[in-house]
Amino acid sequence: MGAGAVKTVLAGALAALVLAAAPIAAPAAAPGVIAPAGAGAMTTTTPATTTTPATGASAVCPAGAEVLASTAGSVAERIYAAEVHSSATDSDKHQIESYAPLLSAVASGDHAAIHTAVHSLVYAHTHIVRLRVSRGSELLADEGGPYILAPISGTLRAHGKTIGHFVFSVQDDLGYVKLVTRLIGAPLILRTDSGQVPVEGLLSPGPASIPDRGPVEYRGASYQAYSFKADAYPSGRLRVSLLLAITRSLATKSCDQIKAAELGLVAQRISRRFTLSPSAFVPYVRLAHTLTHALVYVRAGSRTLAGSTHTAPAKLPSFGALRFHGVDYEVSSFSAPTSAGQARVYVLVAH
Repeated sequence: MGAGAVKTVLAGALAALVLAAAPIAAPAAAPGVIAPAGAGAMTTTTPATTTTPATGASAVCPAGAEVLASTAGSVAERIYAAEVHSSATDSDKHQIESYAPLLSAVASGDHAAIHTAVHSLVYAHTHIVRLRVSRGSELLADEGGPYILAPISGTLRAHGKTIGHFVFSVQDDLGYVKLVTRLIGAPLILRTDSGQVPVEGLLSPGPASIPDRGPVEYRGASYQAYSFKADAYPSGRLRVSLLLAITRSLATKSCDQIKAAELGLVAQRISRRFTLSPSAFVPYVRLAHTLTHALVYVRAGSRTLAGSTHTAPAKLPSFGALRFHGVDYEVSSFSAPTSAGQARVYVLVAH
């Protein structure tokens, strides 16, 4: 996608997620993605497919808070996972492993050249935000930001022999916090064995005790907690906790409706980080799918501009249940401005 497709706010971190977004694993009957038909063009028709509208009323969810927290927490985990396992991080790792100035400097023991090479890798327009190089127990260089997460380790080799090791990361704590809070909209707490990470945007001081899953009271408000284990840089434990606000509306919705509404909000927040245009529709759909695991379609009237499958549903309700290719989905949607005019984004979450 073009440099202007993602807005400047969070541009670096979000652009890295766009690159990390995997090709969509669509239903077997309809694999792939609907791409614009030619440079700057749009798909003008929607193929006929088998869809069945909802019938009957849905039962109220008996565990609405838990479903909400699990849905939002899973998105936070996917954001973290993209910082560790993706084609973008694989490329960065290969760049370090094959960077001739670094290999030469480590092999010769030239400390000044090692620092120069590490500095170049961190600040030469890569995704790398911190890099440390060691040989045995000796730390040779460590450069980058102060608060980093999601470390990735590797080995430096020359002429078939191991000459050193490295640890790098493509995300700092601040960037991760901004992504999670702006895409999910929930307060976030990061804690290591030594205490809370002191970065901007975290809930501070936060509850003294936060369960892995369960209710939390904090400053007179009720929340549902979702926590998961991550890795601090360069090593050690990092615990990520989200606090989801409990609202009365949860008591009126089914579990599928709660999940679809939350993932629809995530997809909408992602869209606001883009300048939506024909060239950005497919990257947006892929990123929204990667983070929500939902099918996503961008439509203008009856035209499908981009979507998660080659064949799109013939009709899509703005909200409600839908059966598509033998799978039951809950649909949520929202209106989105694009450079090609007003569009509507539909998010289909499997039951």
